Amino acid sequence: MNHLSETATLVQIGMKSPSTALAEAPSPHSLQQDPPCVDYAQVLRNIFSTAPLGLYQTDINGSRIPSAGSDACDEGEEPLIGFIHPQERKALTASWQQSMEKGAQWSQRFKYRSSDGRVFWLQAVIAQVRNESGKVTGYQGCNLDVTAEVVANEQLALSEERHRRAVEAASSGIWDMDVATSTCYFSPCCYEMLGYTPGQAQVHLDDWSSILHPEQLDDARTLKESCVEGRVESFELEFRLKTNEGKWRWFRCRGKAAERDASGKAVRLVGILCDTNQSKMMEHLLQMEHGLLELITATSPVGIMFIEPGGRVAFANPRAEQILGQTKKEMASRRDCSPVWGIIRERNQGEAGPDAALGKILATGDTLANVCFRFQRPDGVAALVSISTAPFLDQASKVSGTVVTLEDVTEQKRREQVMFDNEKLLRETQRIAQLGSYVLDLAHDSWNCSSKLVEILGLDENYPRTLKGHIAVVHEEYRELFRERYLAAIDDGRPFEMEYLVRRLNDGRERWVTECCELSQGGRGLEQRMIGTIKDITERKEAEEAIRKLNDELDRRVIERTSQLEAAKKEIESFSYSVSHDLRAPLRHINSYSSILAEEYGKALPDEALYYLERINIASSRMGRQIDDLLTLTRVGKTQMKRQSFNISNLAAEVADMLRGEQGAHPVEFQVQQGLTAYGDSVLVRLVLQNLLGNSMKYASRVASPVIVFGQAQGSGRPTFFVKDNGVGFDMAYVDKLFQPFQRLHGSEFEGTGIGLATVRRIIDRHGGSIWAEGRENHGATFYFTLSQPRKNSAQYQAPLSPL
Repeated sequence: MNHLSETATLVQIGMKSPSTALAEAPSPHSLQQDPPCVDYAQVLRNIFSTAPLGLYQTDINGSRIPSAGSDACDEGEEPLIGFIHPQERKALTASWQQSMEKGAQWSQRFKYRSSDGRVFWLQAVIAQVRNESGKVTGYQGCNLDVTAEVVANEQLALSEERHRRAVEAASSGIWDMDVATSTCYFSPCCYEMLGYTPGQAQVHLDDWSSILHPEQLDDARTLKESCVEGRVESFELEFRLKTNEGKWRWFRCRGKAAERDASGKAVRLVGILCDTNQSKMMEHLLQMEHGLLELITATSPVGIMFIEPGGRVAFANPRAEQILGQTKKEMASRRDCSPVWGIIRERNQGEAGPDAALGKILATGDTLANVCFRFQRPDGVAALVSISTAPFLDQASKVSGTVVTLEDVTEQKRREQVMFDNEKLLRETQRIAQLGSYVLDLAHDSWNCSSKLVEILGLDENYPRTLKGHIAVVHEEYRELFRERYLAAIDDGRPFEMEYLVRRLNDGRERWVTECCELSQGGRGLEQRMIGTIKDITERKEAEEAIRKLNDELDRRVIERTSQLEAAKKEIESFSYSVSHDLRAPLRHINSYSSILAEEYGKALPDEALYYLERINIASSRMGRQIDDLLTLTRVGKTQMKRQSFNISNLAAEVADMLRGEQGAHPVEFQVQQGLTAYGDSVLVRLVLQNLLGNSMKYASRVASPVIVFGQAQGSGRPTFFVKDNGVGFDMAYVDKLFQPFQRLHGSEFEGTGIGLATVRRIIDRHGGSIWAEGRENHGATFYFTLSQPRKNSAQYQAPLSPL
């Protein structure tokens, strides 16, 4: 029995059909003693004949031993001959031998192929048979056909493997809950997704509810109860669970009722648990990106549009609506007249060709980059827009539209035009003013000159544009001084200005120039530049030389004229002395003698002679007053002024009191505004008030109720005083004659010499002020005058008032 062939023989013998397989009954001494009426051998034969087993017994050599009482028909029945797979033979033999050596029962399951090609799975069991002395006398075996069981197990294993792989691929866990006990089975994947070990978390539903986010807890309980009660057959819910690390993670749970009782309530719920945290985060990121895109398009300073191939505007952000003056609904609804056909490309200056609409350009598929277009908004306002376009491809890489960006460059183009005009004006200005400019970059030793400066200095293209080259253009007579002052200005950071002589490099001519420049710091104070201008002042220098010569001539002439004026002044003073003394004495004599004649010889003289004497007396008196007024006018120009602040209201009141004693038949009412101050010579101002108030009293003397007002006018930048009366007034056509000497607007009905207002004007002029008048015939007159500008810190001046 130590050979493989013997083992095969045992198996072959055991593969008889179960209906014919017999086994030898055990010896009587091996059985318990039972009542003799029971035939145990027959019982065993019945069991063996009806059992689905292959039973056999062999001797020590492996030969089958026929069962006692076997039928004759068994002799003609062939055993089921087959083969064991060669790869399993050796292992089965070794295993059988080890079991037999140990005296143990041998049991193995193996694949067996019959002679007709059928394959079976056998479960073989072999045990030793011993005699009374314990010696092995043979073997007893049992073979069972387990093919159906093996196939079923393989199918089950394959199904479980497929299910396991599907669950692993779906990253899902399985759960199975007993509703009555609230206990739940969770697959290992459920624990792995939460970071727990399979035995770490509890299986009770309440334990899992404790890690469910409070915001979704009520929804989960409601769905679970609805499914248990039968209101829903299945459910799905997304919620957050707390992981073992204490972090919240998103999951999706799907479940349904697996079993229900007679009342329809679920007794078992099953489902899957999926980790959706990544997709939830991606969804959140997509929402953020979508929201960010909407925010960018809504707040973008650039207009954004999406235009379909037919020219229809499918999208426009608020900035595009503002630029085009239309809402996106209005633009989208205009199918026949899309606004893109009203956006016309702006041709460059001198460019010829027909106008091209944006819609036509987009139809050609051209890509634009910052191309200028002109557009007229619905409100009639014209605008210039800079447009860039890019095709939009769908998933099939087909152009489904065009993305268009717009920028309103109307103001930018206007500024560019202004800058162009300014640059052109600057060039023309420099040309006309013979003024050139330069920038000296000290860090890179680069001297950049304007074209006009190149012309002024006569430079060529090869001349070195450096600091050394700038110094070299200076005439050798001034070069060293220029170098010292220029470098000192750079070191000290102060402006530089100097006039010097240059020798033009192209023609050798000497020209006078003046240079002004200053140091300019860069953004971080690292880059220093000298920015300056150089102006050709040769003509000015020549003019100055001519002026100097002319001034010398003028000085000579002034000296001569001054001596002549001194002589004339002395003659005027001599004349004034003669007027005041030499002429006044004969006038007194004429006046005295005419009075003596009238008094002593009046009775002897005829009336006509008396009338002539009276006229002589009046004329001499008038001439005396004119001489006095002329002397006063002369003294006004010579008097040294003493300026100070004074109360002009009090001064006017004093003059008014003095004039009240000279009033005529109609008493004059003087109204003086109190609290007014002025700055000037109070003595000369008193003379102004005497003349103005006296004139007003004279020309108002013939009205029934004469009123004269002195005050300060309101609303002017400096204090303006006025004298107003309700007298006879004057015609404004002759207002220019008022302040000229010996000019009078009224006849002999009013006394006067015509010198008073001329004296007033001279006093006001000496104060640096002004005087003017307004009036109407028979409606009074108003004279306004100003004096010196008040001191800035003076608190004596009050707010001006309107004339009463």
